[in-house]
Formats: sequence, C-alpha cells, structure tokens
Amino acid sequence: MVMTKTTLIAHRGLDDSYPENTMLAFKAALELGMGIEFDLAMTSDQHIVVLHDATVDRTTNGTGRPDQMSLAEIQELDAGSWKGKQFAGARIPTFDEVLDLVANYPDLDPAIALDVKTLQPGIINRICEALDQHGVMDRTVGIGVIPQSVDVRRRFYEGNAQFQCAALAQSPETLPLALSDPYSSWIYGRFVPSVVDVESVHAVGKKIMVSGDAVSADVAQAQKAAETSPDAVLTWHPTELNIRLNS
Repeated sequence: MVMTKTTLIAHRGLDDSYPENTMLAFKAALELGMGIEFDLAMTSDQHIVVLHDATVDRTTNGTGRPDQMSLAEIQELDAGSWKGKQFAGARIPTFDEVLDLVANYPDLDPAIALDVKTLQPGIINRICEALDQHGVMDRTVGIGVIPQSVDVRRRFYEGNAQFQCAALAQSPETLPLALSDPYSSWIYGRFVPSVVDVESVHAVGKKIMVSGDAVSADVAQAQKAAETSPDAVLTWHPTELNIRLNS
C-alpha cells in the first residue's frame, strides 16, 4: 500500500542508519520524503544547537553540558564516530543550519517536529524568529513540553500566533479535551487512532501526529497508525516503516 496522506517523521533524523541529530541523518531522511524530529539545547554563549541529551557525553567524544560550553567548543566535538568510523567528523549542528537545510525541501509538510524540552529565557522568541527567517514556520509542529502544558502553548501563541503547537491526547477518550484547546492546531496522539478519531480531528480544522513509545518504537503499531491516514507518524524506525508503507 502506498501512503500518500501521511508524512513519516524520522526521530532525530534517519538515526537507524546515521548518527542522530546530525546533518547526515537529517538530509538522509529529507531525501526520502520524511520530516525530521529534533531537540534543542542552548550553549553558554546563547546559541541554539541540536542535541537530545542534557550532556554531550553519549553522542560525542566530549563531556559536559552544552549550556556550559561555547558554540566554538561544541562544534569542535566529533558527533559521528560513536555510530561508526565512516561518520567521523560529523558535528552537532546549529538550529539555523538545520532550518537552512529543511528550507530546501519546500514540498514536505510537516517538515519538522520540534521537541522543546526546556524554556530558557527568551528562547520562544528566538525559535519563532529563526523559523520565520528560514520560511519554515508553517511546516513546523511544536512538541516536547508544549503538548503537556496549556500555559506553554499560550506563551508560544503570544510569542507568534503562527507557531503550530500540539496538544496532548493520551487516548481516544482524552481526544475531545485536546481538540478544545484554543492554542493548538495539532493533536499529539500517543495511541493508535481509528479512522473515526482522525476524521474527528480534521472535522474541527486541526491535524494529528501519532507518536508515543508504544507506536514509535513498534513498527507494526506505527504501520497500523499510518493506515488510518493521520497527518504524521513519528517513528524510531524510519527506514523499515518507510519500506513497509511504500512496498
């Protein structure tokens, strides 16, 4: 079955084949027509970089917290060798570098699932300004702490009403409450929806991204979710899921 309505979102890029949250992983996913999910961190000199963990220890040859390192120090690190010698020299990218790459794929929507884990002072405006500057605001969905808090969604809405927040629905039973949220244009569904669930989201002019550990980690569940035609499915196994849905 060829899926035409659902965009696959590759978790930290095509990280089943490339070092996560690197330009290599992001470009590989985008080339396959997938959106990308990634995480943000702030350096000590107030640059936004793309990194999942609270430290650089797991995915680089360095140690320490990004907020205690300058951008220059961050970019000296090797973020690829841990995945394989062939990836030696890959770097932790800046937010701007990733957005510049995504801008080259204008037909992909959504193109970014932006996992915002912490809200340092001023970061909401910085995020919105960068998305605007690179022309990808309308193809970005905010997740992370955003679906979990109506106050955070309100703050993003007040920062820029064009920023697309997602509201959390843990189950079909909680879907009506999420749909009533005034500050979100997306539903972040952590369950396999039915066709009726998806239609109920679309009926009120919103979109739905399916995620959650049980879906994202299980290719069979992710495939089942995709077959209900949500707008996006976030997967930890992008290569395999892409093959299943397009074979």
